[in-house]
Amino acid sequence: MQLQEFPTDAVKELALRCAREAGELSQERLKQPFAVEYKTSASDLVTAIDKEVEQYVVEMIHRQFPDHGILGEESSGAGDVGSHETVWIIDPIDGTTNLVHQQINYAVSIAVYHQGEGVIGVVYDPSRQEMFAAVKGEGAFLNGRRLKLSKSVKLEEALLCTSVFWNKRAEQTGIDQLVKQLAGKARGMRLLGSAALELAYVAAGRLDGYVSMSLHPWDFAAGKLIVEEAGGVVTQISGLPLDYLQNSSVLACNPTFYEELRYHLHSSV
Repeated sequence: MQLQEFPTDAVKELALRCAREAGELSQERLKQPFAVEYKTSASDLVTAIDKEVEQYVVEMIHRQFPDHGILGEESSGAGDVGSHETVWIIDPIDGTTNLVHQQINYAVSIAVYHQGEGVIGVVYDPSRQEMFAAVKGEGAFLNGRRLKLSKSVKLEEALLCTSVFWNKRAEQTGIDQLVKQLAGKARGMRLLGSAALELAYVAAGRLDGYVSMSLHPWDFAAGKLIVEEAGGVVTQISGLPLDYLQNSSVLACNPTFYEELRYHLHSSV
């Protein structure tokens, strides 16, 4: 891919602006009553804020880049995104349940893929005003401070994070039990409820590893690039690469104990 033919700076500037303004909009709407709906179950929520924020971002993108494809969680701008050379993958509110109950621990996630490769990833936490961002080949940053995973981590020293404990496929494959065993071997286990934030926290060294059985592209697309640009590793639990347009399991971690973590998960996949 010849990045000089891609308007990296303009796209990055727009992605950052979209994330920040979307986050500010969500914070404003939280001050007012808002509707909450079920998608597939009482634990799978969508709010009027999700829909409004996504539509806001989609309109911003189309005004500047009308020929770009958009894949969004709430389906705004949906279509045959695979036919577009450049695709924006957006989650307007990653962690909707947290937004509804806590009004913190949620994020705006925006990724841009060009010719099938992730080139820009942005995860913005509006409640803490933390902007995680990465450009392919240029590193990862938190509010302008470079993120670099340089320390060596062993499993017994690791703080891990997962979302497998309510996943039916995890129960069927037994991986939920393996992760429970990991919890007993690691220093600690967390569950934040926002995949984008959890991946960003791996990049920042706040978490040493993250395991999920089934994520949508809008859950991992931005966080994947941020982790990789910070020096981390992101694959499927099987070790195979992620497909940016397909649902997938996700294993993201500090590279110094990737093989050790994979070893403990190997028998289930």
